[in-house]
Amino acid sequence: MASLIRLSRGKVPSRAIQFTDPQGDRRTIHLGKVGLEAAREFKRKVEKLLAWSITNDAPDAQTSAWLAGLADPMYAKLAKVGLAAPREPKSSAPGLGAWLDKFLAERVDLKPSSRKNVTRTADLLKEHFGESVPIDAITLDAAKEWRSWLASRKLAEATIRLHCRNAKAVINEAVERELIERNPFRKLVSTAIAADRDRYVAPDEADRILEACPNVQWRTLFGLARFAGLRVPSETHVLTWADVDWQRCRLTARSPKTERYEGRERRVVPIVPKLAEVLREAFEAADEGQQHIITLSRNNLRRNLHVVLERLGIKPWLDAFQTLRRSCETEWSQTFPQHAVSHWLGHSENVSRKHYLLVPDDLYVRAAGLLKKTPQQCAAECAAVGSRIDAQTAAEQPSAADARAEKKRASTTARADRKLATHDDITPYRNATPDISDWARLDSNQRPDDYESPALTAELRAPSQ
Repeated sequence: MASLIRLSRGKVPSRAIQFTDPQGDRRTIHLGKVGLEAAREFKRKVEKLLAWSITNDAPDAQTSAWLAGLADPMYAKLAKVGLAAPREPKSSAPGLGAWLDKFLAERVDLKPSSRKNVTRTADLLKEHFGESVPIDAITLDAAKEWRSWLASRKLAEATIRLHCRNAKAVINEAVERELIERNPFRKLVSTAIAADRDRYVAPDEADRILEACPNVQWRTLFGLARFAGLRVPSETHVLTWADVDWQRCRLTARSPKTERYEGRERRVVPIVPKLAEVLREAFEAADEGQQHIITLSRNNLRRNLHVVLERLGIKPWLDAFQTLRRSCETEWSQTFPQHAVSHWLGHSENVSRKHYLLVPDDLYVRAAGLLKKTPQQCAAECAAVGSRIDAQTAAEQPSAADARAEKKRASTTARADRKLATHDDITPYRNATPDISDWARLDSNQRPDDYESPALTAELRAPSQ
């Protein structure tokens, strides 16, 4: 069934085994330089494997153990000729759970909020794939299934993209360390988008909320978020009285979120008149030797703000203090250049356009020239204008009978014109030669063959100087 052949001469020649597979193709297995007895024993094993492949039977226990003990290169030769099933590649990559834990342990530079988000992404990865799966066993198809699984959990699109960005970053670190060749999450859609929230806290509504705050500390916290656009609590709770420039009405805000970027450790924010009143009240109420402006606990800030809103009959919005920061930038952008506003808020203009800027109703009213009128007057005037437009349109709209009559007159006129164009009465006019002196000087006008321009003839006949 199989033949042992010698490929070279020498004391230990190079040998190979040849056989014909069930499909009738000639196959060769190169053994290398081996002894005759070892080559014959290997040939007997090959003949057994060939017989089992023909009868579609499984190898016996002894042959299976022999196959399992073969080195990967020789086993690959048997698998190549169809005598053994391909081996699953042995992965040297760490398990997903071990790698995620290692990544989080080494990233000591992550801010608390960022660490919380990455940890949540890690939990979702472990829940879907399991902790023991090697990271190089995750395919692109499996990564896309994970994204669909996130969508099935009713997560917002912005949240899904956040987890996809985190997964890319975590697995890309393994690529950088050459633990795996490619990042299976690399093609997932993860570009940051603005959350579907368009709540705008107008100045008059902000004044109502400010008055309803329970104490000076809460009024100051609300004022810093709404009238200065500070992040709560990362920027508000590190603010000190030394950061307030009373003479130039400026506030130096230190930003722990962006301090790892050069030149973005702090920024200067203008103190608007409303915020100046709040800060003066807080300064007068501060204890002797108090350094920090805000002494409130960082816990339950969102819940307590929602309590204030509910007391006023205002439906609480989801991102409590982010909405105040967004409203501050929207209000400033209506008065100041955008590059200055983005600098005061501590981000780029692209981030402003994508995540912060809104179009409040006041802009529509101002554009319509109705700023000094009440909403009821604006609605009444708009309704009156709409009624006049509808009445005028109805008056100018021709009836169906008028349209049919007009169409009939146009058809009659067209037939008369066609008849006139073929009437014998216009023949003399068609054959008549017009006066060439009345023609315009255009190349498209027809002229007799013997026509000469009077001006050109006079110039040719004039005596040369």
